Amino acid sequence: MSPKTIFASVALVIALGSLEKSIVTTPLPMIGDDLGAGQALTWVITAYLLAATAVLPVYGKLSDIFGRVKMLNTSVILFVIGSVACALSQDLTTLVASRVLQGIGGGGLIALAFTVIADTIPAREVGKYQGYISAVYAASSIAGPLLGGFFAEQLSWRWVFWINIPLGGLALYLINTNLKHLNQGRASKFDWLGAGLLMVVTTLLLLLLSPEAFISEAMLIAALVFVLGLLVVVERKAEDPILPARLVKLPGYLVSVVLIMCSQLLMFAVLVYLPLQMQWQKGMTASMSGLFMMVFMMSITAGAYFGGKRIAKSGYYKSLVVIGFTLSSFSLGMLYFGEMTSLALALAGVGIGLTLPPLTVVAQDVLPASDRGIGLSMFGYGRELGGAMGVAICAAIFHTKVPVAVGEGSVDGLASFDPVQLGEGFALTYAGMAVIAVFALVVGVTALKARELSSSVKKPETRVTAPKIAK
Repeated sequence: MSPKTIFASVALVIALGSLEKSIVTTPLPMIGDDLGAGQALTWVITAYLLAATAVLPVYGKLSDIFGRVKMLNTSVILFVIGSVACALSQDLTTLVASRVLQGIGGGGLIALAFTVIADTIPAREVGKYQGYISAVYAASSIAGPLLGGFFAEQLSWRWVFWINIPLGGLALYLINTNLKHLNQGRASKFDWLGAGLLMVVTTLLLLLLSPEAFISEAMLIAALVFVLGLLVVVERKAEDPILPARLVKLPGYLVSVVLIMCSQLLMFAVLVYLPLQMQWQKGMTASMSGLFMMVFMMSITAGAYFGGKRIAKSGYYKSLVVIGFTLSSFSLGMLYFGEMTSLALALAGVGIGLTLPPLTVVAQDVLPASDRGIGLSMFGYGRELGGAMGVAICAAIFHTKVPVAVGEGSVDGLASFDPVQLGEGFALTYAGMAVIAVFALVVGVTALKARELSSSVKKPETRVTAPKIAK
């Protein structure tokens, strides 16, 4: 089957996964009014992100054992069932619980879509499709708030979830029509205990990074250390661990995970904090700041597109990572000094976009077929975790200069702060991100090895489908 058909079959799955992260943001106040929710309303978003990130590695490992299509079907079906439950929710508690179910389904959408691409398209060629993937992401990120606002104003906020039923049905049709040959698995005992502990570790870590956490930081850290210790013990004894230690030994894999975390950290830092600066410090409207962010998103897409084309043509990738993080460092320095914001955003977007195809194909190229599901899921896990860390680190840096606003109207209250004080907070935030960009540049130059990418897809070894040999 042609790569274009494969990509078209999973593009909708990628769109569903990315759209759901942003479509709820616009109608959130209306949801709060309708359900009588208070400050806990933000859990409508947080619950989905927590669940989706926590199950990422589990989907990858299960797809290695049971096959991609079975797990993709499971993911889409759970996502649709969760969407129906969200649409029918009559109170905040039910809605948050339904969002958890929806997130459990949604966590497998993007990770498994990337794994399907890696199963069928060689690493060197997949770079060409990274631009299209970024375009899907960008379109979903822009369309999400617009669609959410339209449904909430013209129909009902519940249509934000109802729309997932026809889209999910179409995704299932495409998956089972064009990808049914990808159901190959292998005989292995799934590490359920390790998977459960990993999900607990992820949840605790994300709660620690989240401003909505309802547990003290000391308790979260103590619980995280304890469960992490248990996970290490369990994984050492597991026959086929959820986190195979052999992945760390693959050339360039761990470096690619660290660098994609840095890339996403920088992207989310700009996505979240630059609009706040435009509105709180410079008095722009939300729509005007949105135009700035469109420049950023389009630049990311352009960088990913040309980076992918370059990889497909030459087969090499390291120079793109170096150029990408160099541009990111320079542009964040421009934001720190407040110089030519539009140009800085464009350069930052192109720089981050250039890093996406090479880091993705490095991870794909070195993974054996039998570990491709868990390997790419952990790569996606690092990507999601990087975004969460970016927002948390920026908040910590920003509030060293700007006190945390508390009490009634606290969110809008930041706009009443002295613009000079706000400017200092945002400048320090960009300086911190520039330091991280320089760190990523140094890691890319020193630790990422240049090697030619494979022009063929690695097939499963004989042991993948052969009967298990008794010891």
